[in-house]
Amino acid sequence: MAESVDVIIPAYNARNTIREALQSVFSQTVPVARVLVIDDGSTDGTADVVRHHFPQAEVMTIANSGPSNARNVGIEKATHEWIAFLDADDRWHPDKLRLQWGQAEPDVGLISTTWVRGSEFPAVPDQIPITSLGYRDLLQMNQFQTSTVLMRREIAQRLGGFDPAVDGAEDWDFWLRASRITGIRRLEWPLVQYRDMPTGYSKDVWRVYRTMLPMLDKHRQAPGLSLREFRTIETWHHLRFWVAFQLAHDSEHARLAWHNAWQRPLRPYVLPAVWRYLAPFLWQRFKRRTAIS
Repeated sequence: MAESVDVIIPAYNARNTIREALQSVFSQTVPVARVLVIDDGSTDGTADVVRHHFPQAEVMTIANSGPSNARNVGIEKATHEWIAFLDADDRWHPDKLRLQWGQAEPDVGLISTTWVRGSEFPAVPDQIPITSLGYRDLLQMNQFQTSTVLMRREIAQRLGGFDPAVDGAEDWDFWLRASRITGIRRLEWPLVQYRDMPTGYSKDVWRVYRTMLPMLDKHRQAPGLSLREFRTIETWHHLRFWVAFQLAHDSEHARLAWHNAWQRPLRPYVLPAVWRYLAPFLWQRFKRRTAIS
């Protein structure tokens, strides 16, 4: 059971949220083996809060170098069969690990869930739909929020952890590399509460776009995917960010994304990308907005 799980929590100036995150770990309906809090050079006493309120957690303080390096430190220190990631400003549903553990078959090395931005978790149904995901699915879109992922330690260590050379898209790159060597499943139910902070990385659309580009370059020669398939997906990413910049009234970056989509190597793939990816994406977005209103 989950007694073979080490939980890795990178934390930077997280004294206001770390207690809820840790409480959600220690409130799991199955116990975990170890909880590793990697204090990423905090200056607000985060480590002291953890030591005072959760002495059962192991705290390691390192020089500030970003969450992915902190996660890599945790991966190196982990000793049990599985590792689970949790950001210090997120929290888990009490049944998260138990439900994920039910998918831990020999050929499955990464199990995720979906997530919710609200303050409450919806009631969990008796049967949760399960989706199997492959490399192409993940290249089309980053499917996971890091706090949802349960992963075999051996695979994480074999991959060398998160790649700092693609900083900003290193989580996406990590899942892509994992998909080449192991089966991946996702529980289609929100078992993680994601705190969408106003100053968070995901709010900087230009930075997300800019850091995606070297990650795509890294995967351009991926085995098992034709150049035509890759180019179509690459073009789709430029187009979806063009839409995002337009919605943010960021005309300068919208023009750049549009230009990149129409550059000579990608020009033949614009129409396939529009019909295969952009049009369904916009239709789904329209339906969600209509349902909300």
